[in-house]
Amino acid sequence: MMMSASEWVIARLKKHLGVETDRDLHRTLQLDIFDMRGFDYKGAIGPAFTGPRELNLPLEWKGDLFKVFNYHEHITENEFGPACSLGDPCFGVDKYPTVKELEEFPWPRIDWFDFSNIRSQLEEWADEFAVTASGASVFQHPTLFRGIEQMLFEMAAEPDLTEFLLDKVTNFYCDYFECLFGEAGDLIDIFRLADDIGGQSGLIISTGMLETYLGQRVRKCAALAHKYDIKLLFHSDGNILDAIPRLIEWGVDIIDPVQPEVPDMNHVDLKREFGEDVCFCGGVGAQEILPRGTVEEVGAETRRAIDELGGGGGYILSPGHPSLQMDVPPENIVAMFEAGLESGT
Repeated sequence: MMMSASEWVIARLKKHLGVETDRDLHRTLQLDIFDMRGFDYKGAIGPAFTGPRELNLPLEWKGDLFKVFNYHEHITENEFGPACSLGDPCFGVDKYPTVKELEEFPWPRIDWFDFSNIRSQLEEWADEFAVTASGASVFQHPTLFRGIEQMLFEMAAEPDLTEFLLDKVTNFYCDYFECLFGEAGDLIDIFRLADDIGGQSGLIISTGMLETYLGQRVRKCAALAHKYDIKLLFHSDGNILDAIPRLIEWGVDIIDPVQPEVPDMNHVDLKREFGEDVCFCGGVGAQEILPRGTVEEVGAETRRAIDELGGGGGYILSPGHPSLQMDVPPENIVAMFEAGLESGT
């Protein structure tokens, strides 16, 4: 079982359960997986940052890789409370219109980091939990850093520029995680890529572009993970049914999440067609059941997900969107994991 959530959800959940630390929360919920960036993906364990001080990274920086690209999310308010929203592009077209200007962007370098402290930080967690190394991306992060609409346009109109951007981001992440795995790969179980390619009704890019722009780069990440006997998890929300055969071919071991509100991502069909080749994660609806359902409804939905996706193994119980927001009551989070424990997940 695993979970991530915004910092505000975590603070409220800790108060609800009467715990103070992330470790206590892992133990209370009996989660199996610890993410090196913490519940909120802002950083729990990371190398020491020794790079330029003008990036204004905090002294206690612990692996929030957005910030080394100088990308900063906005904090916004909605009817439920605070949330992180998309930031402004850090190498947008207004300042970096061509490859020539993009070459001048202050791209992060691997010598900005000292990885010698990783093992000592990880050992106490690896003794108790499976460990995920997250923060990498070959597609989603470039779309955020460039601007989503601009990037999608350039994929069709400026393929050389697109290849340049994807290579710069992918190569940095692969170098970064190669260093991390070299120090403590034997303590790490999962390498996570965050690469949203799906909308509610289908892929946001064609299967041809998927192959052109993601194929070789996901394969590179899979080869890196498997070199250290680590499983590769590919994260994408939405309907990615048409991409699953390719993801498996490229070397992906775990697909996260199964979003049950998407009709094409039917639990039973996915398990029957792909269950021999890939592990599934997710399955408990984060759009309807978790935010709006009763405790009893959450328990029933959790048991259904386990029954339909967990037969024969190859399933990690988690929400249908991995990062829970303030619309989800703490009681429902607890109910999901209690039902998981009762079902033997």
